[in-house]
Amino acid sequence: MIILGVLAVLIVPRGILGQTIEEGETPNIRPTVTTPLGQIEGDIGFTVNLHPYIKFEGVPYAKPPVGELRFEEPQDVEPWVGTWEAKTITQCMTYDHFTKDHLNNYLVQGDEDCLYVNIYTHSISAEANLDVLVHIHGGAFMFGKGANYGPDIIMERDIVYVNFNYRLGALGFLSTEDDVLPGNLGLRDQIKALQWIKENIHYFGGNPNSVTIHGLSAGGASVHLHYLMPQSKGLFKNGISQSGCALNPWVLVENIGEKTAKIANLVGCPAGNSKETKECLKSKPAKQIVESVKEFQPFLYNPFSPLGVVVDGQWAKNPLLSDHPYNLLKQGKVLDLPWIISYTSAEGLYPAAEFWSEDQHLIDIDTKWNDIMPFVLHYNDSVDPELRDQVSQEIRKEYLGEKPVNRETYSALVDAVGDRLFVADTETCARLQNAATTSNIYSYKFNYRGATSKSTKLANTDSSINIGVCHADDTIYVCSFKGLDTQSTESDRKMSELFKNMFESFMLSGEPNITLWKPLSKSLDEFCHLKINSPDDLEMEYLPEIGQRSFWDNLPFNENHQFAKIVVREEL
Repeated sequence: MIILGVLAVLIVPRGILGQTIEEGETPNIRPTVTTPLGQIEGDIGFTVNLHPYIKFEGVPYAKPPVGELRFEEPQDVEPWVGTWEAKTITQCMTYDHFTKDHLNNYLVQGDEDCLYVNIYTHSISAEANLDVLVHIHGGAFMFGKGANYGPDIIMERDIVYVNFNYRLGALGFLSTEDDVLPGNLGLRDQIKALQWIKENIHYFGGNPNSVTIHGLSAGGASVHLHYLMPQSKGLFKNGISQSGCALNPWVLVENIGEKTAKIANLVGCPAGNSKETKECLKSKPAKQIVESVKEFQPFLYNPFSPLGVVVDGQWAKNPLLSDHPYNLLKQGKVLDLPWIISYTSAEGLYPAAEFWSEDQHLIDIDTKWNDIMPFVLHYNDSVDPELRDQVSQEIRKEYLGEKPVNRETYSALVDAVGDRLFVADTETCARLQNAATTSNIYSYKFNYRGATSKSTKLANTDSSINIGVCHADDTIYVCSFKGLDTQSTESDRKMSELFKNMFESFMLSGEPNITLWKPLSKSLDEFCHLKINSPDDLEMEYLPEIGQRSFWDNLPFNENHQFAKIVVREEL
């Protein structure tokens, strides 16, 4: 603490804490705000360039969802007595994709008591009125935490940055397909967090009427879903979805009732009566429930999203999604707000980077293609079982021809995975949203491989090995990620500046500050996006389609445009 105090004296500028710092005076390094909930004490953090900011980590936005509140909608947090010390990072309990034990088994990490926001600001004056960026973390609705993507880069800008946790996996997305346990609790947590931010962010120097929501992967899909959920209206003014949107095949989960019943049986609960199932599940150890998801992942961590979002309009009294997102977009039932949607040039490195880590993984995929790929590409439950092998072979022929799966053909495998899981539906989402709204919709393709990449962690390789521009490689230039240094070269620092400026401009005006970048046309048939090759090489591309969308659209998946229209019960 002595070192921190010295640094603060040296570099905290006048007024950054919402107070005037006189020359020679030691600034308060335990900043405190007073809210209707009580006093909250924070701390000081430093950006990548050692500029200070104020941080409040671990502020509750809802009651702990434990005991009788497990599998219930998030409840308003109650005021506390005394001062809440907001200095602890938390994580919701997950079956962790990236942590293994000595037997190479994935581990359960985190806690049930996890509904907290982390707030980073340059002022604790209620009059500061700073633009607010809220990050919704990714992780396939199965793993991750808000703090994974930190403030140390974006807080170079004069904004408020917020991230938060929401319930994941079995604790956040089980459903008995009725109003007893309707599902989407993780999304309800997100809405509760956004409501809390709307009501309280001005105490932390933020403008509650200037909130931009931003997310990666499942976070990006969540951002898009908030455009489709009436409960989110008025909680944000712009959105940025990186590598994820509502129509990606892993977002909506199939057969959730069957999966919930199986998990109940695995932990020793009955599955015939929804109320009995729910009450029994409340009594079981959370770790046991969370860990049971491995029963749905036969190949490594695939499918990476066996539990997720459901169209609860089929059974819930107060649904978040009254209909399938495709139908909502076609019907124009979407918030008319500016939106950025993006993808990277090698999206399929999530999850395919892990396949690179061992030759045996590629051998297994090559020799057991029909068995493995329906899980990797998320169509095991959305294709008629009698057609599944045929569909698998059509995909293989389209991307690999007659070639085997190995390191020489690995890039083709990555293309197949990326196109299916992310890229093709990025175009569909953008086109439908563009047709349904008057607001500008912007798209970009990130094609820059810097000194580091998310793929180095996923594939367990050295950063000098370039297997492509990975899923999330753009996000790390605006949100700091532990172990990935995007500030080590001049080119990477320039890329980070480009993204910081882009975000800052879009947060303020709903328009990115890149003059070259044009929104999707309301009249032209071509799909357009900004292709980011390097900080100094940006170009507009106009294409008939991306991600071989027509090929994927013509396969017999019971999804999106081929999904039978959902009939909501008349009594709801």
